[in-house]
Amino acid sequence: MKKIGIATLVAAVLVLGLLGATVARSGTEDWRGWQTRYLEQWKAKGGTGAPPPVEVKQDRLLGFGEERIDRCRSCHVAVDDPLFKDGKEPLRTHVSIAPHSFGEMGCSICHEGDGRALDADLAHGKDHFWPEPLLQGAFIESACARCHVAPYPAEAKHLRRGRELFEKYACVGCHTVQGLSRGNIGIELTDIGNKRKHDFLLQKVEKPRFNVPLTLMPPFHIPEADRIDLVVFLKSLRGPTPIAEDPMERRARLKRFKNESPAEVEVSVEAGKKAFEARGCISCHKLGTADGKLAPDLGYLGLVRSADWVEAHLADPRQHVPGSSMPTFFTSRSERKALATYLTSLNGLTAPAAPAEQYAQLCARCHGEKGGGDGPVAETLVPRPRIFTNAKFFNWLPEERAYKAIREGVPGTAMPPFGKILDEKQAQALFGWVRTNFLGEQRTQPPVPRKVPEKNPVAYSAESVKRGKAAFLERCYGCHGRIGDGKGPNAPDMLPRPRNLTTKLFFKDVPDSRLFESITYGVVGTGMPPWDMLSEDQRWDLVNYVRFLSTTGPAATGRGQ
Repeated sequence: MKKIGIATLVAAVLVLGLLGATVARSGTEDWRGWQTRYLEQWKAKGGTGAPPPVEVKQDRLLGFGEERIDRCRSCHVAVDDPLFKDGKEPLRTHVSIAPHSFGEMGCSICHEGDGRALDADLAHGKDHFWPEPLLQGAFIESACARCHVAPYPAEAKHLRRGRELFEKYACVGCHTVQGLSRGNIGIELTDIGNKRKHDFLLQKVEKPRFNVPLTLMPPFHIPEADRIDLVVFLKSLRGPTPIAEDPMERRARLKRFKNESPAEVEVSVEAGKKAFEARGCISCHKLGTADGKLAPDLGYLGLVRSADWVEAHLADPRQHVPGSSMPTFFTSRSERKALATYLTSLNGLTAPAAPAEQYAQLCARCHGEKGGGDGPVAETLVPRPRIFTNAKFFNWLPEERAYKAIREGVPGTAMPPFGKILDEKQAQALFGWVRTNFLGEQRTQPPVPRKVPEKNPVAYSAESVKRGKAAFLERCYGCHGRIGDGKGPNAPDMLPRPRNLTTKLFFKDVPDSRLFESITYGVVGTGMPPWDMLSEDQRWDLVNYVRFLSTTGPAATGRGQ
């Protein structure tokens, strides 16, 4: 009994201590202190009438689809008191928001934060896990879209401009926003404002790869003011139903949008130029003095691509370059033809005589001024451009392949054919300059011959593909990915990146012997190691599996294994 009594006494003391601390803290709550100061200043400023009581001031808001509780005016007690127009927060008169009323609107509907909290840090949403931190400055305008539909009130200039920038920077081509855009290679953004904080969106717009290293989204070169306004608009996207829009009217509007057909245009250079400007192409590409620094120079496109190629590329960019970050815009066939007509009319380039100038004009944008594979558009290209300072690779590379790549391009990549710009001797001289300038000297000895069978002795069959898949998942997926798209878990740390094995355009002209050689000996100067420890039949099974992945094997087997 004695022990129990002591334990009970200790517990009682602890409880009393906690109660005392709670009582003491309740007397120093932020809201009490601010209301006390408000009363003191109110009297000093000549306030008349009965002074307001010191109490928690709570607004119960029912006009926004759900009940909201705001206690913000417990600290911001002077928001509607004109005596405090020159005060300092939180004792400051709020700017006029007529016809809005604090009693009807509250504060958190516009400013977000935690309206129920009475602690300043919690009320301002500074808890890392709170989904709605306080919006300040231009970002407050994102809340206007809760009630107002586009084109939004004139006072919301950042929100209005952000919507315009969403089209200017061609975001509409990649992302879907219900009733606004139909992009299909990026995530849907209809309710992104509910899912992400504004600081995350700012970082994502500036550096898309900060949390997804292999994302297709390129790092747009957007000025800070544009980034802020664009994020104001993105933060405003909080779902499909603004409060001010009748649900049935919205339903009818979205149905009309869904059933719209792309506009037909005249097939002409003039119409194509107009479409080029309207689609925001210059936000990525270079043309004349304008340069988005994300995609190839289009100033001489007519010398490297045909109109049919351009039209097909506009219809589906990934049929030519799997993994391309170029969006498929909502266009009619006539608009694509007009764009192709205009773009292939751009052919005013005459190749400079000197290889150094040829490199600067044709190559540096992708491969970099010093051959490091780090040109201004390199980060957006899939696969990335070759690194010309990679001595191991270029001392091994057969020169005929290099000349062919310059003249005929590399299918399945962004490397175009320069055969109409450079003749064979110029291509050889250019490659010689690249080797001398970036590697220091010409190669003095040819590559050591390798013993590689000319034909695959293992028949392409479902059984061989199945064995090849097993070997692939055991040995290869870490770099090339489980589906062979070059996005394995090791890929972000590798340069050059692993090859995308699903690229039909590249592999259709690559003989089995070259695939067997790469598997057996590896690819010097890359992360691809030799797999000569596998039996020959296992390596040929892997060749057959690559044919399966790239759909370049016999049609009878298909890809459904």
